[in-house]
Amino acid sequence: MFENIVEIDTNVSILVIGIGTVGCRIVASIDDIVDIDKLYLHSSQEVLHSHDSIRSDSLLLSEQVFYLEQEIIGKLKARDIVFVVAGLGGETGSVVAPYITRLAKQRGILCVGLCSFPFEFEGRYKKKRSQQAYLSLAEHTDSLICIDNDRFLDSNLKNKDLQGVSDIFYDSNNHFKAVIKGLTELLTRPGMINVDLVDIRTIFGDMGLATVGYAIDQGEERSATAVANLLSSPALSNYQLQEARGCLINITAGLDMRLDEFEVVGIAVKDIMGDNATVVIGTSLETEMVDTMGVTVIITGLPELPIDKNISQDLFDMVTLSKSIAFEPHQASAGLSILSYFNEFLHQQYAGIEAKVSIRQEGSKITLIVETASGEVEKIEKSLYEFGLVVIKEKLPCDVLESSVDIEKLQMKLEFAELELKQNARLIASYETVAGEYRQRITSLEDRVGELQKVICDSLVTSQELQKMQLNNNDQLPLELVTLLKKYGASEMTQDVKDSIELKVRREITTQEQASKLRALAENTFYGVTGNSMYTLLTSILATLPR
Repeated sequence: MFENIVEIDTNVSILVIGIGTVGCRIVASIDDIVDIDKLYLHSSQEVLHSHDSIRSDSLLLSEQVFYLEQEIIGKLKARDIVFVVAGLGGETGSVVAPYITRLAKQRGILCVGLCSFPFEFEGRYKKKRSQQAYLSLAEHTDSLICIDNDRFLDSNLKNKDLQGVSDIFYDSNNHFKAVIKGLTELLTRPGMINVDLVDIRTIFGDMGLATVGYAIDQGEERSATAVANLLSSPALSNYQLQEARGCLINITAGLDMRLDEFEVVGIAVKDIMGDNATVVIGTSLETEMVDTMGVTVIITGLPELPIDKNISQDLFDMVTLSKSIAFEPHQASAGLSILSYFNEFLHQQYAGIEAKVSIRQEGSKITLIVETASGEVEKIEKSLYEFGLVVIKEKLPCDVLESSVDIEKLQMKLEFAELELKQNARLIASYETVAGEYRQRITSLEDRVGELQKVICDSLVTSQELQKMQLNNNDQLPLELVTLLKKYGASEMTQDVKDSIELKVRREITTQEQASKLRALAENTFYGVTGNSMYTLLTSILATLPR
């Protein structure tokens, strides 16, 4: 029986972050626990409202995640442990989760990633995207638990109690919940054997790949049955458990827990671990549990998954970003001078970035073009944003660049452009004395400089806008399909709309030429449209079309 229960220090700050549809759903399924806080991140305000609770907060992903950096840092402040929960393969989970884990790790917070790989039937694109996200998460988490949804598909399909489509995630979701609940209870609930934050850091700190097994049972042999079921879980299969470096065991029961049950679990787990593994075992009390015992085993420091690390640099999706700026005639030369420096600025900020920058000029209209892999878009847009702030003098070159040489070169470029603008202003002023009709067009020199700065900044700082669709009826793309894409191109889509678009694409896109044109339309028109998933939908459909 439970005896000598000691009150423990519960002053541990734990934050659970749900990212995207999968992450938010998993976090929402965890009962509100007094000792943890929740944070939801999603591009839909409606989804965020559906998860409101006393212990939760939310951030709307209405633009690129780096715009929310300071708000996210504020949420991470003074946290001891952060769980980041996301499904990999989609746009939100694959991009936002690695960004947040990097911020947490930089601040010395114990960061545990809980992520799921997509089903095989979701296609090659999602699988490749999830592998790239995994490599980035592995670099910026202390421990990373990744569950392959396919491992639980058979057992979920055979479970007659599961009826809805969302039930195919039943087992994987429960394993993630077991990690969060088990670890939190060890730290915050009294037990026969208590665990503190130092123990948790020993098992999870810089351990890399991890996995989890859990089971619950009742009756006289509950401990032996629970641990046997746990060790046969699909979540533990295909891992080299003997090579693991750490193991955390949580036994949860009511006041009827016996010491021999504790020993049964410990011996069973020890038999599957190598001699060099560090094992921490603890118990937590739930007075409501009668004749029932739950066992959670988290195994860390496993050998990495066999994923080619070069895939992180793979140009899996080339996209073209463009920013067009219409200058006044007297601004064009100076504007061109400033924009031509962006390529050097980008590579000064991110050495080795895979991006090709070019400039096209048509009269006084200048277009900045960046060709890159979609995985680099976040860095490029952030660089454009900071470049614009330097141009309008809201930031200094030293605020965004580290090298003193780079800082001086950028400062000189801006000064030369300003001198050129002044010269152009003086030329216009001289013509003014001859042609009086130009007199009203000349303002103060300071206004001219500010006008140029504002034009450039307005075009660089804002996120890439939806480009106007060119509806040339040249039989390359069916008009009805293009009209349907235009209708829903800047708004959220229901599942019915997505199904309708997929059906029309599969029926009407019958040639490689049409597929190529539709892919170009998706990249140039829908990529980066906030709150809309048209780009992801089209690229995933195209990836499955016959070649």
